[in-house]
Formats: sequence, structure tokens, C-alpha cells
Amino acid sequence: MPDLERDGRSELPYGLVLRSSEVGGRVGEVRRWAAAGTPVRDAAPGRLPEQLLADHVPEPIARLLGTAAQEAGMRPVLTVPLSDLAVPRRPVGPDRSGAPGPHLLLEAPAPPPDEGQVLLEADATGVVRWVFPGAAVRGGRTDRAAGAQTFRVPMEQFALPAGGPAADRGIVAFGVGKALHLLRFPIERAAGLAADFAVSRWEKRHRPYRLRLTTPQTFLAAGEQADNGASEGSGGQVSMGRLAELADQPFLLFVHGTFSRCRTGFRGIVDDEPLLHDLHRRYDGRVLAFDHPTVHLDPVDNARWLLEHLPADRRLTLDIVTHSRGGLVARHLSGDGLAGAGRPAPSVRMLVHVATPNAGTALAEKQRLSDLLGVFTNVLGLFPEELVSTTLEVVLEVVKHGATGVLGGLDGLAAMDPASEALSELNASTVPTEGSVRAVTSDFEPARDAALLDGLVDRLFGVGNDLVVPTEGVHRAGSYVVPHPLVVPSASAVAHSGFFRDAQVRVGLSEWLPGR
Repeated sequence: MPDLERDGRSELPYGLVLRSSEVGGRVGEVRRWAAAGTPVRDAAPGRLPEQLLADHVPEPIARLLGTAAQEAGMRPVLTVPLSDLAVPRRPVGPDRSGAPGPHLLLEAPAPPPDEGQVLLEADATGVVRWVFPGAAVRGGRTDRAAGAQTFRVPMEQFALPAGGPAADRGIVAFGVGKALHLLRFPIERAAGLAADFAVSRWEKRHRPYRLRLTTPQTFLAAGEQADNGASEGSGGQVSMGRLAELADQPFLLFVHGTFSRCRTGFRGIVDDEPLLHDLHRRYDGRVLAFDHPTVHLDPVDNARWLLEHLPADRRLTLDIVTHSRGGLVARHLSGDGLAGAGRPAPSVRMLVHVATPNAGTALAEKQRLSDLLGVFTNVLGLFPEELVSTTLEVVLEVVKHGATGVLGGLDGLAAMDPASEALSELNASTVPTEGSVRAVTSDFEPARDAALLDGLVDRLFGVGNDLVVPTEGVHRAGSYVVPHPLVVPSASAVAHSGFFRDAQVRVGLSEWLPGR
């Protein structure tokens, strides 16, 4: 294996060039995959799941990610293994200097005009990260004109907690060994020219709006059933007429978060059959699930769609349980400015924020899109497979979108940027009345399996967080302050997508939701 000289330049096979900034180490044999010699539309899937397992990516995320990437048309073309990496020692804690820090620059041949490419970094400790081409990070594709794209791979190193899973494999720290996988994927063409990958087209097709009136048996109804014209009882769209008939009593409404659907986002409630049946009993069957696109449309658009599908002549009373970004959607529902002429806004009697980014999340900043996607990719490995696959599909579509250099069209994610003007305006208001709003949050501190991911995210935030949303930002955002939040103890190790699997959270819901 050739040496990687600190601050040096190495010419590798297949047109690759690796430049080092403060990083030394060894470069292994570059692997050229079969897809490198053919258009990716025609290339066989390859064996990416097996490769990720060999890279120490844990099961089941190696299998799920590898399979989902292949199904999304992503094909590995080149792999660069790195070992014995070393960087200068840095002070512990977040670096606020703005300096780039130790990193590698991998220069790779640009893809054809109808293809995009992205780098999947697999650390030897099992953590994966997405790396966009440099020009894509800046919002363009100018590097294609030069016949090459450059990927900047940051190089952090820190030790594992004693007894961590990677230590069991003999890995002493994050950042010592890595495999860099260059993946290519087809992008659509229009008028003979390469068109930007539009995640909005995918989301409209696969994540459409739907407001369902549920039973304990139909809460998990698959979206395909409703798309094929299923009746209300099996999960189809509820009519305004039916809502008007039931409007004499309050409804319970569930609103999911980013990349999710109600049947996955609230699976922890569904698995608690006594609670699920009790909620339907309390509300006499008036339990609604609101599925909506979360990436290309912002929370105001989501709230407006819902208002337009409520009765025009009856004012509904809602108790709302939300997860993540869904809490922002719910906050817009009672705004008179969104209601159409003669259409009353609903009365929100109780609003429960679970992990809502009321103060935003730094991961939603445009320049950190790849960090957001990387965190979600890794977090999915902490949960059962049935909660992972549908979310991973959306994540990969956004990965492809961002890798083409199209940083616009992601209004649903941009709405969670702490610097968002809309978020600032929303947080100029206060909580309506004492006891009408509840908040649930956590500071994720895992014992073992996610210790490295937690360490990386803590370095991004610099404050307590649930891996996606800052702990305090759920209940304290400008003038919008929710008193007496439920802060799940760190010993429970509740991550952003796992709140409803925690018994304390479900007990809280049972106590707060009044029913009829």
C-alpha cells in the first residue's frame, strides 16, 4: 500500500487524485466496480450490501442501505480504502474558528451529463457519511466542465468509550480507517439536456397528501391501499362530509415528521395496543392521521392543504400529537391567515410537541445537508427494519438531489434552519394558554451502539441533542416557551426517531390527552 504523505498529492488508478491536508496514512488497492465501464442505467446492482458489511457497517443498516441504494439506481464505481490515518491533535470540543481543519480531497472523473455521483464514506467504526461534490455544496455543477469532481472528506479522530462495539473489533478510534465509495446514479433528461434531479417529483409520486380516519386495525394501513381507491375504513382519504358529521366532538390528530409517514413515525404507539385502543375509545373513533410531503414543501404549505380539506361550515376541535417537523405544521393550523375565505381555522385544544425543532436544527442549514442525511442514515440502524425502509427511500432521493448541485427545492428542510425567517416569525408568538401545549425532548447519551454517532453529532451542535434536534430548542424558542417539558432521562438513550418506543413518553400522552 502506498503512503499518504501529509499535505501531499497521490495519483491513483482510474483517474483518481488524492490530496491531503494535515492527514497521513496508507492507501489500499483501489477497486474498480463493473458499473464503472457502463452507463449506470444498464449496470447490474453489484454487491454493495456485502461490501458495507466488510467495511464494518453494522447489520442491519449495511444490508438495508446497500439494498435501498441499489433499488434507487445508485451503483458503486470506485472504492478507495484508507488505513493508519493520522491527524494532528486538536483541543476537545467544537471548533468555532471556521478553519477547514484536517481533510482529504478526492478528485474523481466527472460523470456523464445524464448521471450524478456522490461519495459514501464508511468509517472502520461503522459510521457512514455522505459527501457531495465540492461544486454541489456551493450550489452548482461547474466542476463537470473541467472533467472532474472534487470531494472534501473531513478527518476527525476521537477515541471510543471503553467497551464500545468498535473497540470489540480492535478499532481504537473513529477516523483511523475508512473506505470511500464513489456511487453514480442516473438523472432525468429534458429537451436533450441533463435535468436536475427533482426530489419534488419523487415525493409527489411516493409521499402524497392523505388525511385518514383510522381505527386501531387500520392505523398502519399501507399508502398503496389508499392510492388504489380503498375505502375510509381501510386507510383511504376521509371526506369533508364525514368530518362534518363527526365535528360535534374533538378529534385526535397525528402529524409525522421529516422523511416519515404516520404508520412509521408513530409505530411505537401502534405497538402499545392498550394505548392505541384506549385513544380510539377516548375519542370515540375520531382519530386522524395526516400524511404529507416533508421535503419539497414547507410546513405552511402542509397546514394550508389540511385546512383546505376540513369542512368549510364546521369548526373542528383538535388535540394534536406531533413528531419532529410535524410540530411546526401543527403550529400553523390555527393561524387565521391560512384559512380560506369563510373557512374556519380549527380550534387546537391540546398540542403535544415530541422532538419538534421549534428553535430549528443546525443540521437543516443548507451547507449541512449532507450531515443531516448522514445522521438520518445512521440513526435508522437503531430501529426495527419496518421503521427504516420507507424513510431510507426518501433520504436517498434527497442525497441524489443534493449531489447534483440543486440545493433549492428543499423548502421542507429549510424551514427547520435556525436562521429561517418564517421560523423567527413563528417564534414571536407565545404559547396560547397554560397547559394547552406539552413538549417532550431528550439529550441522547447511548451506552454502546451509537456512541460514535453521538460523538460526531455533539461536535456539530455543541449542545445537548437527540441526534437531530437540540434538547432545549423543543420547548424554548424565542417567545414560544413550553413550561414543564418532559425531558427523557439520558439513561433511557432515546434518539430522535425513537420517542414513542419509550414507556415514559407513552404514559405522558395517556395523561395529557383528554378525549371527548
